[in-house]
Amino acid sequence: MNLSATGYWTDGAKENSLWSTSGGLRMCRCGTSFLLMDAIKLDIEAGPEIPEAEDVKPTDLPEAIANASSPRLEVMARRNYWRYLNDSYRQQYRAHRAAEDAMAKAWWRRVCKTSLATLQHVSRKLLGIKPKSDAQARCTFTVPTYHPTAEQLYNMTQLLSLILDEAEKPLNIDWLEVAELYREQGAFFQAEDALSRSIEDRQGVTRGVIQRLLINRSHEPVRYRI
Repeated sequence: MNLSATGYWTDGAKENSLWSTSGGLRMCRCGTSFLLMDAIKLDIEAGPEIPEAEDVKPTDLPEAIANASSPRLEVMARRNYWRYLNDSYRQQYRAHRAAEDAMAKAWWRRVCKTSLATLQHVSRKLLGIKPKSDAQARCTFTVPTYHPTAEQLYNMTQLLSLILDEAEKPLNIDWLEVAELYREQGAFFQAEDALSRSIEDRQGVTRGVIQRLLINRSHEPVRYRI
């Protein structure tokens, strides 16, 4: 299975992912939601007249949460809702980063406009001389301010409570996710404690990103690459 994507977010969302991130949350034709892992497998081949169960639509997630038949299902519904509610911030983030990148490229073109400027720049790099403050300001990575709504904060709080109560047993607690939930709420000390309990993720990237954000006391969701 190819699980790659073109972009990853600290809240677990992915861009152009080749694999569904819904966690197996599906909508039955009867109007109730369920998890694929809880479905019973029958030794009967389904005919073409029986459609596959679809992902729960983002707008139907509040209903799925309210009518969840198990804590494990509620966790998945709230997790998907957490990411969905962050989507509006993702739009601001992309626009902000596109503008910042355009400014950085324009500045770089001005710096390299003459061969002398280029030579000076290369010489500074070879000699290990740091760029001037203007260059540093142009190259600083910034993101728009994150303002979670009361609904977002409540959902994150409830999701955290369910996860810490081990609602997903027999699955182990994902302490990276716990750290991110605390961080997005601005609870940095709790986030640092949760991060200290996490085992290094496979690529060793996500943990490092969250750790750097905690050092900077940043609570915004951030996009990165693996």
